Parts: sequence; structure tokens; C-alpha cells
Amino acid sequence: MTDTAREAAATPHRPGEGRGGFYRPDIDGLRAVAVSVVVLFHYGLAGLPGGFVGVDVFFVISGYLITAITRGELARGRFSLAGFYERRVRRIVPAFALVLLATALASPFVFLPEDLRLLGKSTEASALFGSNILFARLAADYFDADNLVLQPLLHTWSLAVEGQFYLLYPLLLLPLARRPRLTAAALAILAAASFADGSWDAVHRPVSAFYLLPGRAWELLAGGLLTLLPARAVRGRAADAAVLLGLAAIGAAAALYTAATPFPGPAALLPCLGAALAIVGGGPGGRVSALLGSAPLAWLGRISYSLYLWHWPVIVLARYGGGPDLRIATRLLLLAATVALAGLSYALVERPFIAKRALPRRRGLLLAAAGATAASLALGQALDLAGRGLLPLGRLPPAVATLAAGHFDRLEGECPVPAAGAAPLPYPCRFGAAGVEPAVALWGNSYARMWVPALGADARARGTAGVALIFSKCPPLAGLDTPSLPGCARFDRDAVAYLTTHPAIRSVVLGSDWFVQSPTDLAHLDGTLAALDAAGLHVSILLAPPQADYSVPRTLALAALHGTAPPPLLTVEEARRRQSASTALIEAAAARHGATVIDPAARLCEGGTCPVARDGRPLFYDAGHITVFAAEGIRGLFAPVFPPASEPSR
Repeated sequence: MTDTAREAAATPHRPGEGRGGFYRPDIDGLRAVAVSVVVLFHYGLAGLPGGFVGVDVFFVISGYLITAITRGELARGRFSLAGFYERRVRRIVPAFALVLLATALASPFVFLPEDLRLLGKSTEASALFGSNILFARLAADYFDADNLVLQPLLHTWSLAVEGQFYLLYPLLLLPLARRPRLTAAALAILAAASFADGSWDAVHRPVSAFYLLPGRAWELLAGGLLTLLPARAVRGRAADAAVLLGLAAIGAAAALYTAATPFPGPAALLPCLGAALAIVGGGPGGRVSALLGSAPLAWLGRISYSLYLWHWPVIVLARYGGGPDLRIATRLLLLAATVALAGLSYALVERPFIAKRALPRRRGLLLAAAGATAASLALGQALDLAGRGLLPLGRLPPAVATLAAGHFDRLEGECPVPAAGAAPLPYPCRFGAAGVEPAVALWGNSYARMWVPALGADARARGTAGVALIFSKCPPLAGLDTPSLPGCARFDRDAVAYLTTHPAIRSVVLGSDWFVQSPTDLAHLDGTLAALDAAGLHVSILLAPPQADYSVPRTLALAALHGTAPPPLLTVEEARRRQSASTALIEAAAARHGATVIDPAARLCEGGTCPVARDGRPLFYDAGHITVFAAEGIRGLFAPVFPPASEPSR
């Protein structure tokens, strides 16, 4: 969410210079509404579960203002690409660099190593306006992604979207400058394509839809299309009604949408249409516009960029240091402090650069921006090193440090999991005794790979060996072809070919997070088992372990650090209930084909509950993947997998 409205607010314009060529306080007021719903949503203060739509309102405002200003300059023969990018740097970089610096310096005092490492990566990505790509790759869901919800730079994804958009946008407008009809057609076609992409992704690839530019560009382009309407197309009472209706649409979206709403896609039309109505109906002379542009709201709109930048790091650091359930009084104090901080940031950082009182020459500005980017990259590297323990912090009590270290207790460098879409396939690795032909194969995704230490220990005890065929996120289901899992169909096809053409392999273990698969997906299990059975292979299906609702190392470490009680243990009944649907289908398919079902809960759970730690060490390195410590502590779980030594090869 860049502050492109500052273009209009920074320098007084003379009325009559064209659409976007004069300052409209009502647009600042609209920006105040947008930032308010975002901040109140994140601070949990106003019961606005859909407050995330404030960012969409900003996208429309931004597209409108930047297009209006650029078209005005083109019409007057005053536009230059160098000037365009200089203004973007002046409006975006100074306050942004300050927030990156402050966050990087404050976080090591409260962050656990795993989050410090991720903050290092996100600092580097944010400095290059690519954090949306990083977060799209890491997130499972914007609202409950366990590895992101406590990241103080998560909100920079929207700045990255706008930065990427405005890197290309003037190159589109420049050749269309003197042809308004062609400009309108081009913007409309691009907006329609982007909307179609975002609508499909919102259902099939929701993380990509939320974070990435292709599914968001239409919101900025919609704002640009508003500049092609006749000036003051809506007047009088109709204008007031349009603004009121627009504000009502934004409010309805903020109040009624939730984390379960597929977004952006068609759902984003409501807040974007609301923003468009408020812009088209606003302007001088309207009563509602006058209220929207009143001094308090206009001031809040002017500081909205700084307010957006600061609000998320402040609340994240407070929750991280003091626990997730901050009292309302504390959140109100944090909100007041954030508004004050934003006001200072605007007055002392944003405004001087916008008005060219600071670094008035372009060369000096660009050198300073390059230096700020380099410093941010260096800070990111330092945070990553500190999180790895290569730069000593020496601040965590030993018990807390041991719990936090569970996040890194996973296979590193052994049986690596390539990203979906990588080649060549399959990707085998060896475990167990050396110098013998592998007789066992482990096939699946990361929920299979995590058992390599346990399988390896059992294999060594029997003097045998195995191979693992592992591919990220891909369930071992031959014939399953899902667009959201590119490369999986080919991997599974090649895995079956590998298993059926290596006669020394006599037993196969299928491992996955089965509970995420639909009944339609699991229907492919029958065909998979039939193919392996026809090849003379004995098959074992490994169920997923009991799943926590939180990152185990982080949650336990923070509870120990704050002296609070950890979450209650999951009961065996609840653990099995959560996976009952997939387990029933798996057991039925196994019975039809003579396969064995292995349930890790039999070893991980005890006394009716499923512990998440033992001897002060986590058993999971996130919410559901077991640690090496846990895997190495389990013996005999895979006894049914290993064929008798006397059994001949196929």
C-alpha cells in the first residue's frame, strides 16, 4: 500500500488543472477509512473480521491517483520516466527504510531463532519489493499461517504488489497517452484478465491469489479506469448518494467478510466498487465529501502510509513479547502510540522527502535509496545468521532455547525434498545399512520423509536398507493430477515405474498428510495399491501423526519464556476424530488390497493424550511434522514393513 495520494497532497495544485490535478481532501478521508479498517482489524478492536479489505480500497485509490497524475503530466508534456520513478522513491522508500531498520533492531530482543531467521529473509525480500513472493511461497493461509502470523513485515506484501505494478505501469500508459479510447480498452482488457486470474486462483490457489500481482492488478487498474470518466460525471444528491453507498459497501465488506471468504476474486468487487463510488461521487461541493474531507480525517489520511507501515510491527512485537492475548487497554495504548509514531514519521521523514527539502537532487536521492537497500539486505543477512546461532544473542534461558531449537530438529541435507515442479523425477535417497541392496521403499511427501530416521534405525537393526522417493506436497497417489500441485502427476507416475522395475524392493511404505486429501483424491489409492500389488510388492500405508493447532516449538518456548501454561494436550479420541474421514477410506482400501495400515499415534500417544514434547524437547518441528528426536526415539513401529531375510527378491 504505497502512498501515491501524497503526490496530490504534497504540493498545492490549482483547481482546474484536470482530474487528479488538484488536492481532494475527501480522498484523504477515504484513505483514512481504508487504513482504519485495516488497523482496527489487526488490533482486534472493532469487530471487523473483514478489515483486510482496506488494502483493496487503497489499491483503487492508488490506481486512480497515479493514473490521473500521470495522464495530466502526459497531456501537458511534462512527463518523464525518470521523474515518475523518482517520485515513487521519494514517497515510498524513506519511511519504509526507517521501519525496516527499526524492526530489525528491535526484534532480536524478543524473537526466537526460527522467527529471527524468517525476519531476516523477509527483510531482504521487502527491501527488494518482493516480500509478496516470499510470503506466497511460505504461507499456507494469510490468516493462520503459523510461520507468518508473528512476522512483523508480513504487511509489506501490499507494498511489493504496488511496487511491481508501478514498475511496469507507466510503460503501458506512455504509448497510449494521446489515444484515450485505446487506453480505456487496454486497461479494461488487462483488468478483466487479472480479475479472471484472481477469481480462479481464489478458489484453486488462494495463497497466490492473495499475495501475487496477477490476481490483484485489476484493483489498481480499476482505479485507473475511473480517470477516463467525464469530470464530475455524478453531481448533486446523486454524488452524495454515491459516496454514502460506497462507504456502506466498504463497511459491509469489513463487517461481513471473514477468513473463510474466498479472496480476492469476486468478493473483492464489493470494497473496490465502494472505493470507486466514493471517488466518482466525491469532490468539491458535496456534503458527504465535505465530511469525509474534514480536518481530522484528512490528517489521518495524510499519515496513513506511515500508519500502515508502523501498525503491524508494533502489534506483532507486543504480542511476541507479552503473549498473544493482550488486554483491550493495552491494545488501545498501542494504537495511540502507533498513531503518534506515524504522525512523527510523516512530519520528520515523509514530508521532507516529498517536498524535496531532504536530498533535493535526484542523484543524491538514488544513492541514498541504494544505500538504504544495501543496509536492509545486510541487516537481513545478520538476522538470518543470528537465528542460525552464528551471531550469539545469549538471551534465552537454556530450557527455552532447547524448546525453540526443536524447529530446526529436522533432516538437513539428507533426503532433501525438491520443490514441486523440479526435475528430474523421482528423487530417491538411501537409508539403513550400508553395502546391501535396498529392500524397502518410502514413497510420499514431507510427511513420509520425516520418518527416515525411524525407518533407517529399524533397517540397520535388521541389516537391510531402503530408498526414499520424496517430493514436496505430493501424496503417493498414482493418477492424481491436481493443478495446484504441479509436477506431482509426473512424480507419482515415475515413482510407480521405479518401484515396479527394481526387483530387490519388496516392500513399500506410503506416507502423506492424508487428512488434507478429499475423498475424490483418495479414490486414486485403490489404483495405486492395485499397481503395486500386481508387481508383487507388500504395501504399508502410514497415517499422519496427531496434529497440533500451533507451531509446537514456538508455542512451548514462548509459554516457557512468559511463564504461561502451554495449550492442553490433544486427546487420542480427538486426534483420531480429526483424521477419521480419511482413515476410514484408507482402511477400506487397505482391506481390499491386503495392505497394512500403520498408525503412529500408537507410539506417540500415551495414557489417553498425545504429548507434543518429551524430556523438555519438542516432538514436532511445526504443527504436524515430527522431529528427528521423536523419530529416533520410536523403535519397532515399522516392523511390519521389513520382509523376512529369507524371502527372495521379486
